[in-house]
Amino acid sequence: MGSVYRAVQPNVEREVAVKIILPAFANHPDFIRRFEAEAQLVARLEHPHIVPLYDYWREPGVAYLVMRLLRGGNVQNLLGQGPLSLEATTHILEQMCSALNAAHRIGVIHRDLKPANVMLDEDQNAYLADFGIAKNISDPDLEHKTQIDEMVGTPHYMSPEQIRSLTIKPQTDIYCLGIMLYEMLTGALPFAGPTPIDFIQQHINAPMPSLAAHHSGLPALLDKVIGRATAKNPEDRYEDALSLYKDFRQATSGLLNDRPTIIHIEEETDLEIINPFKGLRAFSEADADNFFGRETLVQQLLARLGEGGDLSRFLAVIGPSGSGKSSVVRAGLIPALRRGGLPGSENWFIVDMLPGKHPFEELEASLLRVAVNPPEHLLSQMKDGNRGLLRAVHRILPTDASVELVLVIDQFEEVFTLIEDEAERALLLENLASAVLDERSRLRVVITLRADFTDKPLRYVDFGELMNRRFEFILPLTADELERAILAPAQRVGLKLEKGLVSTIIREVGNQPGALPLLQYALSELFDKRDGRTLTNKAYQEIGGVLGALGRSAETIYSSLDEAAQSATCQLFLRLVTLGEGTEDTRRRVLRDEIESLHEDHQSAIQKVIEIFGKARLLSFDRDPITRNPTIEVAHEALLREWTRLREWLNESRADVRTQRQLNHAVQEWNTAQRDASFLMAGSRLEQFEGWSSNTTIALTQDERAFLSASVVERDRRELEEQSRQRRELETAQKLAETERRSLFTTRAGASLERWHWRSLAHVAAFLEPSHPEVQVEMHNRL
Repeated sequence: MGSVYRAVQPNVEREVAVKIILPAFANHPDFIRRFEAEAQLVARLEHPHIVPLYDYWREPGVAYLVMRLLRGGNVQNLLGQGPLSLEATTHILEQMCSALNAAHRIGVIHRDLKPANVMLDEDQNAYLADFGIAKNISDPDLEHKTQIDEMVGTPHYMSPEQIRSLTIKPQTDIYCLGIMLYEMLTGALPFAGPTPIDFIQQHINAPMPSLAAHHSGLPALLDKVIGRATAKNPEDRYEDALSLYKDFRQATSGLLNDRPTIIHIEEETDLEIINPFKGLRAFSEADADNFFGRETLVQQLLARLGEGGDLSRFLAVIGPSGSGKSSVVRAGLIPALRRGGLPGSENWFIVDMLPGKHPFEELEASLLRVAVNPPEHLLSQMKDGNRGLLRAVHRILPTDASVELVLVIDQFEEVFTLIEDEAERALLLENLASAVLDERSRLRVVITLRADFTDKPLRYVDFGELMNRRFEFILPLTADELERAILAPAQRVGLKLEKGLVSTIIREVGNQPGALPLLQYALSELFDKRDGRTLTNKAYQEIGGVLGALGRSAETIYSSLDEAAQSATCQLFLRLVTLGEGTEDTRRRVLRDEIESLHEDHQSAIQKVIEIFGKARLLSFDRDPITRNPTIEVAHEALLREWTRLREWLNESRADVRTQRQLNHAVQEWNTAQRDASFLMAGSRLEQFEGWSSNTTIALTQDERAFLSASVVERDRRELEEQSRQRRELETAQKLAETERRSLFTTRAGASLERWHWRSLAHVAAFLEPSHPEVQVEMHNRL
């Protein structure tokens, strides 16, 4: 599928492996449709023997996966030297079975397990890599969404069901692992042939040869283990990878040291239960399996999108902060569209974005994620009039008229809180309206908008008409829906709730708007404090219930910090809020570099605070879609409402925060202009900010301090330059006057002419700045 390169990730100063997916795959419509959803699945895999995925993105003609760099080669390299010893095989098999078990438990199938995809470190520990074509088990349309070519996988290790394009299961990976186990023990593949077709036919029809055909001295019971792992019928294979390893160890009993192993530990202890609750984080498409309670609303949204009429290509999902707008669209509506919830929607492209400060740049980045042959200068074309977006969508989509693009714009209120150029805001709204109203349009737009911003779009005629007729309000969950949202995710992972706990939670949440993030956060806290597999009433009281858990957790963390870290916490959170203008305050997404470049007195403490609050799920981390630089933000605006101390900080510092944002905006313009001196502050404005920076408690970033320092230096330079100019003019005037005086003094009227000379010089001095009072005094004495 591609090539792997060693690279350096500069923001964190670490070496990484970058896999570059070839255009033949990266440009295929099926790959485009599923790439991000599957990358999300892979990114959430956390296991000591799975290579972590740090970042991923797609551009026209190429896709990238950024992973941990391992320096020990792979198992394919080892096999180039012959069969592995029984000890080495056991070591690798144990780690692979543990990794596969973790992946299968959260619904991810590797689908291309082979020696080249098992990486090694310097100590020969094994790591499962290259989940780039992984599958989600729970998808009912699995077999229809995996075919880039007729088959995906490597013929030497491909299971019969992959060859036949049948449903893929965890047993598919177990088959591949059985083939790989045979090869590690013998140094040879079980099947041979001059062409891939020969391998394929044998995988379907031929029995597994005995290990003795290639390697004598291995226990005969191993043939039985490998035979069961590679059974032609998936139902006849091992139920899971741990069972395979257990039988393998029994077959080799007495030949290896009986040391404790990863598998033994997993068998003897309760396997780690995966937390099904999201805390303050919105549900994503990858979390769809744990998203319950909004099934009726999802069907309503589908029905609205499926309505006919000239406005049907637009839908605004509106609700108060914390009502679950983002979650119902990302984890409900989008998966439903991918499953064919509307006619042909399984073939549509779907992208999402946040408006940010520069919405057209964000829009360009989103479109490029699904584009195959985009036009040059896509950004400038989109900004060219109010039909630029419409033209851009037609250019990037395949020629197949049935393929449409669904553009999801989350947190649409950012259009009114972050965009400072009114002309840019108006152009964006005009483009969105034109693109969905055109009769030839292949674009559908879904926005999520906070209810307290509903009036803002109505000020724009065409977009306001869309808002007026095409919206769906998010209402609080009913008691039955709340019960399902609580119980169903817990039951999926084998959790129980003590008697009376569900009713207590439902009673406390009631019909309160904006309570869903508080509910999810409380459930996450209950999960952390569970008694075995049970969420308890005692723990619920300890955390303060749904309405008290979030604020209490934040305050508990803050109180545990030392003085320097507490000060850094204040500085951090003040940077992560956009102050409301007639609306509630909103969270602010900030580049991590900005936060970490605060004054030296705060840097180490800031990093400590980010780690602590991030671990507590109160901060969210992502990457800027344009630059790929790390970003940080408050996990949900509910924290702004529920943490009393943060509200106090904001109320006490509102004027300072607004001034800092003005300074930050000026710094951004200066940096954008390559630090052109004409963008520096001057005059009374500079004096205002110079005085403010000396007295404020707000910590400034390196760029902000550099900007103010450069402005002061430039002001001083200009003042010195002006003083020098005035001195030169004065000296010139004095020389001219002296020449005239000497020539006139040769006459008998010298005295009167001298007085005339000084009066002339006084006229010259009148044009000079009063910064030279000594000149004025001398003029007075002479006259």
